[in-house]
Amino acid sequence: MSTRPTAQVEALYKREAAAWGLVGLALGLVEGATAAILLKKGYAGVVSPRQVNLAVAFVSGAPALSNVVSFLWANLAHGRARVQLMVGLLAAFSLLVGLLGLAPHSPAGLIFLVVGVIAARVLWAGILTVRASIWTANYPRQWLAQITGRMVVVAALGIAAAAVLAGLLLEWAPQQTHWLYLGAGLLGALAAWLYRLTRVRREYQLLAAEVQAVGETAVFSLGVLRQILRDDPQYRRFMFWMGLYGAGNLMVGAQLVIVFTDHLHLSSSVQIALLSVVPLLCVPLFTPMWARLFDGGHVIDYRARQCWALVLGIALMTAGAFSHYLVCLWLGALMFGVATAGANLGWNLGHSDFASLGKMQQYMGVNVTLTGLRGLVAPQIGVLVYEWLDSLWAGAGRWSLLLPLAMTVAGAIGFNQMREARTSHAAQTKAQL
Repeated sequence: MSTRPTAQVEALYKREAAAWGLVGLALGLVEGATAAILLKKGYAGVVSPRQVNLAVAFVSGAPALSNVVSFLWANLAHGRARVQLMVGLLAAFSLLVGLLGLAPHSPAGLIFLVVGVIAARVLWAGILTVRASIWTANYPRQWLAQITGRMVVVAALGIAAAAVLAGLLLEWAPQQTHWLYLGAGLLGALAAWLYRLTRVRREYQLLAAEVQAVGETAVFSLGVLRQILRDDPQYRRFMFWMGLYGAGNLMVGAQLVIVFTDHLHLSSSVQIALLSVVPLLCVPLFTPMWARLFDGGHVIDYRARQCWALVLGIALMTAGAFSHYLVCLWLGALMFGVATAGANLGWNLGHSDFASLGKMQQYMGVNVTLTGLRGLVAPQIGVLVYEWLDSLWAGAGRWSLLLPLAMTVAGAIGFNQMREARTSHAAQTKAQL
């Protein structure tokens, strides 16, 4: 079989790519690290430092937190034409991003910004949920990671461009950052208009498979979540280790924004470069490598290898936070980028190795709902631990970085245990044949 996608698959990809690049510019302003830095710098002195730090935690965790309502989007998409729904979601998302530019420089403006970012991310959770079924329908498994990896790269470049502009404006004209949101909202609206050209291959088969799998009732609910985790022990174990590993990943972002600002006194542009630009620019470089690895085997084997990149990234960032050695921070940013490139594929596509076609959205719903629960608590716990340690001894807050490091290490060990068990089971089954 050819390793290159067919002409039909390439044509479907080209119809989507431009839209994801444009919407990436809007997404970049509500992406965890960039939004958190904009808030931390923009509202310092407006409210107390502790209130700003808690707001940073909510904004940093918003991309994950918003997924807790993904089952509502899965139910909305069930049995409906995907492209029209996606166009509506993209348009609403872009409108919300544009409205963030109207937030006043006041305590009320801070609340408006936090709520607005979370609301925009709730809409983005719907986009991700619907997009997963479109990609699974359009792109065969042997090319799935290659094609979706390209679209992730295009979007990442848009997000990185938005982060660069945000960093430059924070340095040169911090009072003008509202124009970024307004401009990004307009570009997102253009993306929604372009997405009208997208088609879903054999959409009637997708909709029929969904109806056959779950009937005409709700495609996803908390009851369905419990049933899937109860009936699929492999997926349940995978989600457990993903929960521990992912919580550490979500926790560290807000902590780093606070440590970089209050302890290392890094400029806004350097912070955005470390936490957004460098990691995002690494995505185009390393996504092809991860895509080949993903297409070559099961997601359990994939995660067992990919997870160590994040562990190393957090370890380097922690070492840099204690030593004030910038080389450690830049190397940590690089490893964050390597990990992000791999995590994007694993998060968007990993459920496809457990679910049948008709249950793709259900399994994705489990994944994103549990991610939302992590986003609801992990960043806040990380910041509260930071605040508690810093209250005991000035400067001790940075020790809180050891918590997400320990959690990601534990998750990585769990993935590797699953991989070993799967390999052993496959060997035993082969021996019995």
